[in-house]
Amino acid sequence: MGTTNKRQLGQKGEQLAQQYLQRQGLEPIARNYRAGHWEVDIIAKDPKEELLVFAEVKSYFADPLNPPEWRVSKSQQKRIIKAAYAFLDQHPEYENFSVRYDILIVDFSNYPANITHYEAAFWQDDFLPS
Repeated sequence: MGTTNKRQLGQKGEQLAQQYLQRQGLEPIARNYRAGHWEVDIIAKDPKEELLVFAEVKSYFADPLNPPEWRVSKSQQKRIIKAAYAFLDQHPEYENFSVRYDILIVDFSNYPANITHYEAAFWQDDFLPS
């Protein structure tokens, strides 16, 4: 699969994941939020619980060798958490919100695409963003 096709697959996966989160009652705030070298695919809020969800989306068409959720390495988790801190620094209106890091897997090998949602898939543990 070429780079353009991978990018298109990723964008379509993010679109479907965002729609999925909206059906779960979350309101989208940003997509592909970037802060320096850090990026997070979807930022959404749950207004009922004052909760911000920072979601990483993994899309695939052919079955990967390993479970797709393994594609979010510890270093990528740290970059997502750093992007979340940057977002929170820029948006003080969310300072009292709780934060959750989710992974959504979009499987295009079937029609319609299947979405698997891992809530609280990872968390900040042994480091502080710099």
